[in-house]
Amino acid sequence: MRKAVVSFLAVMMVLSLALWPDVSKQAVVRAQEEAPQLRRLRPKIITAGTQTFTMRIEGRGFVSGSNILFDGVALASPRINPKGKLLLAEVDASLIAAPGEHFIQVLNPDGMTSDTETLTVQEKDPDLTIRLDGNAIQEDVGLSATPSIATDSFGSGSDILVWGRSVPNLENPDGVFIQISNDLLNDPAEIPVTLRDKKGNISNTEIFFVVPKPASITFLEPDTVEVGTDDLPLLVHGDFKDGAIVVVNDVPLETTVGKNGRLEVTVPGALRSQPGRIFVRVEQDGIQSEDAILAVTPTEAPFIYTVAPARIRQGERKASVDVGGANLDVKSTVLLDGQETAIRDGNRRHLTIAIPNDLGLGTHVIEITDRDGNAANPISFEVAADVEVSTFAGDGKFGFNTGCVSATEAHFVRPRRMNFGPDGLLYLTDQQNHAIRTIDVLTGEVCTVAGTGQEGYHDSGNSLGEPPTFSFPSGVAVDASGTIYVTENGNSVVRRIQRTGGNITVDTFAGSTFEVTNKDKQKKFNITREGISGFKAGSAENAAFRLPDDILVAPDGSIYFADAGNHCIRRIVTNGGQAVVETVAGNGVPGFADGVAANARFNTPTGIALSLDGAFLFVTDMNNQRVRKIDLVNKRVSTVAGGGRNELADAQGGEAHLFQPIGIAIDTDGVMYVTEFAANDVRRIDPAGNVTVLAGGGSTKLRDGPGLEAKFNVPRGVAIDRQRGFLYVADYENFLIRRIKLR
Repeated sequence: MRKAVVSFLAVMMVLSLALWPDVSKQAVVRAQEEAPQLRRLRPKIITAGTQTFTMRIEGRGFVSGSNILFDGVALASPRINPKGKLLLAEVDASLIAAPGEHFIQVLNPDGMTSDTETLTVQEKDPDLTIRLDGNAIQEDVGLSATPSIATDSFGSGSDILVWGRSVPNLENPDGVFIQISNDLLNDPAEIPVTLRDKKGNISNTEIFFVVPKPASITFLEPDTVEVGTDDLPLLVHGDFKDGAIVVVNDVPLETTVGKNGRLEVTVPGALRSQPGRIFVRVEQDGIQSEDAILAVTPTEAPFIYTVAPARIRQGERKASVDVGGANLDVKSTVLLDGQETAIRDGNRRHLTIAIPNDLGLGTHVIEITDRDGNAANPISFEVAADVEVSTFAGDGKFGFNTGCVSATEAHFVRPRRMNFGPDGLLYLTDQQNHAIRTIDVLTGEVCTVAGTGQEGYHDSGNSLGEPPTFSFPSGVAVDASGTIYVTENGNSVVRRIQRTGGNITVDTFAGSTFEVTNKDKQKKFNITREGISGFKAGSAENAAFRLPDDILVAPDGSIYFADAGNHCIRRIVTNGGQAVVETVAGNGVPGFADGVAANARFNTPTGIALSLDGAFLFVTDMNNQRVRKIDLVNKRVSTVAGGGRNELADAQGGEAHLFQPIGIAIDTDGVMYVTEFAANDVRRIDPAGNVTVLAGGGSTKLRDGPGLEAKFNVPRGVAIDRQRGFLYVADYENFLIRRIKLR
């Protein structure tokens, strides 16, 4: 009997082994058909009228292609973590504009759905209000975030909900500090933050942004290649995400992932057919890495890429130019306009060439021949006439004029920004006189338009009957109808000045504020309103800014301004008769990244200027030491000039060094003029990206005369009179308006 049992078991084992592949196959099918499990929906309650936010679903069984259904409709751009236990997607503001209930499910690609959860959209309690300060962080930094919330609604039993989860908080006199744990900050997201009182009532919802980090290129393999026509296999090493693509000379290439996560592409042979430089970037999450350079060199002959500076002022005492290239040799023979000149220093990549100080005006040609007789391509630079700098308005003394005075009688206290109005007047913010002034550039007459010389915040028609007052006005612009728009550092708003006949009316055009009714506070701070700083788009009266700076009005009526403290560029447009604030570029987190405008990163953008055709907005990205360009049509950001280092050097594009650029203006020929307040100078950037000094530089002094000898003291805003060929400079610490004759 025992033998029979053993024989039976042996037969069954053989049959089991024979059948095992089919059993395995059935098991796999069952795993694929398992429905996703929605364990936790975050948040479950949201305030009606909240801007777009990220929904977070925790569960299991999510696979590639899983999505969130909102009332049966799939949300855009779902993301799933590698373990399949977290699903994220954005809920558009239009879906939660009104109170109600919405049904949420997870859908897998095989059609299986999870159980249903409910998202409740609830009206905010009118007595509960919060304002989030410190509203963004870069993903996956490995640290918790500790933003503060300004509110007077936090009481006993209140808590702060982040993605619907109560987080640690610490009350302080101005509001509440909260702690967002790092496990919530590992993925790009727009996280809802809400206050809930002990009765379960909720406040308005603010958004905390987790923004993507840019890719980082470690090295290229190869990093140098000879001229040829064959396609080139290129390996790009670095820190990349899934979906990263290689961009070569602004063209995306088909990208595959190789060993150790490196990216592999094929560079078309046409790009290496001539000596030069190939610019390689990696784009992920809509933003690009910094450039890596692939050098294309001749097989033996020397080759020149650049000459710097490309433009020298007559009489300049530089006495040398640098040429950059490949296969260069310090033993080469150098001809300048056919006459031999000396090489002062150099290596295979660059040579410093002596230039006579008395070189005449015009174009000059450099030719290089190495010791073997191989000639490089010739390259030229320009010697241009120097400019003349003069004092145009102001006496350099502390003070304020309430009416109209001559240019020599005018008092300014740290003039900041300037713009020409349609009436031909030069409008400027007299920042620490807290006033808006005008200058007639034909007569020199200086007038005060608005402001009393005292800091405050009063609109016209205020409850105290006080005249309009400002707090550290920064940017000023005038539209076609003569309406003046002013950004204010101190009040974190955009003010509007309208003139009807002889009457002046000042109101708040954009930015969050509240009425101040406390008599002691009104008197102490000279205010009847108070601005609320923050980072928020939407209707003009609900939007929030932080240290708004330069402002301009585009031909189509759109108003652009640099939201310096939020590290982004904003725009005010009219939609359905209502003024609406949008974010044009940047995401609230300081840093540097080119690419899709919404994800691009700035670090304290300050000055802005519109191209003559209105298609591009140029930005002085002060603490990135760069000038950036925003393509307003294709909504992308790129870098025009500056390599991000705190140095000062004339060169081309990213090889040039800018030193805290702050003001910018564009001439009719596309040449940009940029003030650098840390270098006390004015730089010139031509359409090819060549950066040179126009005037000033060095010590903080006041000196008129040729640009080579002129001195400024922390110059800020600039404005250009294109018709007459004058550049006006707000010489901030000299309390003056200076003028440079360009032509």
